[in-house]
Amino acid sequence: MSNSNLPIDIHTNKLLDWLISRRHCKKDFQKDLDAIRAKVKLAIEDMPQIDEVKQLLQENVFDYYVCKRIVEILKNTDKNSKNIFGQYTSKRFLDWQEIVKLYEKDNIFLAEDAQNLIRNVNYEVPSLKKLSSKYEQKLSDLERSVELCKKQSKNYLNEYNAKAKKLGIEGINIKEELTSQLEILPQKLNDLSEKLQPLIPVLDYYKTFLLFVSQSEIDCLPILHYLLAKGNTTCYEYKTGIVPETVEEYRIGSILNLVSQSDDKIDEDDNGIDFGDGIDFGDDNTSTDTPSTSNGDFVKLDQEELNVDNEINWDIDDETDLNIAKIDEPIAQQLNVARGDEAQSVLLCSEYRNRFINELVEVESFLTERLFEMESEHMLSTYLFQSAPSILQLTTSDGLREMLSQVVLIRESFETSALKVLYYMKDSAKYIDNVFKKLNHLQTLSQKVIAKSIDLEQKRSDLLTDLSAVGPQTVALIRQTKSLQQRIESAISQKYNNRPVNIMGGVQVL
Repeated sequence: MSNSNLPIDIHTNKLLDWLISRRHCKKDFQKDLDAIRAKVKLAIEDMPQIDEVKQLLQENVFDYYVCKRIVEILKNTDKNSKNIFGQYTSKRFLDWQEIVKLYEKDNIFLAEDAQNLIRNVNYEVPSLKKLSSKYEQKLSDLERSVELCKKQSKNYLNEYNAKAKKLGIEGINIKEELTSQLEILPQKLNDLSEKLQPLIPVLDYYKTFLLFVSQSEIDCLPILHYLLAKGNTTCYEYKTGIVPETVEEYRIGSILNLVSQSDDKIDEDDNGIDFGDGIDFGDDNTSTDTPSTSNGDFVKLDQEELNVDNEINWDIDDETDLNIAKIDEPIAQQLNVARGDEAQSVLLCSEYRNRFINELVEVESFLTERLFEMESEHMLSTYLFQSAPSILQLTTSDGLREMLSQVVLIRESFETSALKVLYYMKDSAKYIDNVFKKLNHLQTLSQKVIAKSIDLEQKRSDLLTDLSAVGPQTVALIRQTKSLQQRIESAISQKYNNRPVNIMGGVQVL
């Protein structure tokens, strides 16, 4: 192979230095290149209004080859400006022709192409690829964040719905639904009290066992015994044993004003009985030990029991008895009226309800222990229960197990979360606000997460738009770099009698 056919291999990073060292370009070519670009900037202000020129102006790339193309265009558009010698006299044609000649002088166009090739290979294309990878990574992160937000929102809503279901409400209008649940609480308790009948044999078994063991009557499970005997009556009847003639309405739905209402009722009760000057308790200094009953009635005493002079005016006693009788009459009329807290049912009263639950727990513990004893029964236990009542001897382990299941079932029906919350709301006006705040907080969190996911979706959409623009830019720049490398190789080859030129590390690595 002759020297004329040997290829010229030039590395991309050494290309500009190779052109300068071979004296194809001047070392200070940048100064001349800046002057040419200044002339191009002035020349583009006066251009013919044709589509091809508009496209070139839009691309905003004016290198040596674009300038040559503009000269070719002006040869057609400014052909009427030729003089008699066939030379163009158009100023813009002459300006662009001068720009082309300046590019060709000292091979400035070749130095510019080499400079652009190095910049594209080392910076521009890698930068676009890095930007594309960055966008893809951000897209992946945003997609994960959006999925996480949706999952969090779903979890908050599920927790909200679960809590609402636990409270027995739909969760659409929390305060109204809670208040409505509170208003039907008495009816719920009445319905539950009607299901206590299966506990009758349990109560009989328990009382019989206590009587057999202690050999004496023991007052046990008073509330359970009362509910089975008389049902869920008023607290007044449970306390006094008297059926009230009148039961004032006990509205637990208006718990927000419960405290003020109770205060008003106390004031009204105080004003209902006149403890004024109608009773003369006397101002005598004589000390007497006169017994009296708790309701204010004086005990009648015999005359011999008084250690005072016999000259006592007994007419005063008669007048006093008349006054007392007049006062006792309205008190007696009010004794059979259930009002305030006494108007609520036994199970509606939190104190009695807690006692009732404790009684059920007591029976449950007894049955559990008794069942354990029967299943592990030995000779001594059998001997001890030979004289026991028939109910204790005939009740088998299966029977006890059935009793235990009934007790557990009823206890759990009175200890549901929804019922507990209703009792809390009944006893505390602020509890509804606390429940509302907690549920509303879950809704607020869900809404915030949804809003965040929408914002992330918008960012993702914008990022996709940017990424879709980077791809074509990268492809176009690689194509431009490839064309640029081929032009440089062709220009250098012409200077060396068409020897093959290979620029290494150029577009191949892209």
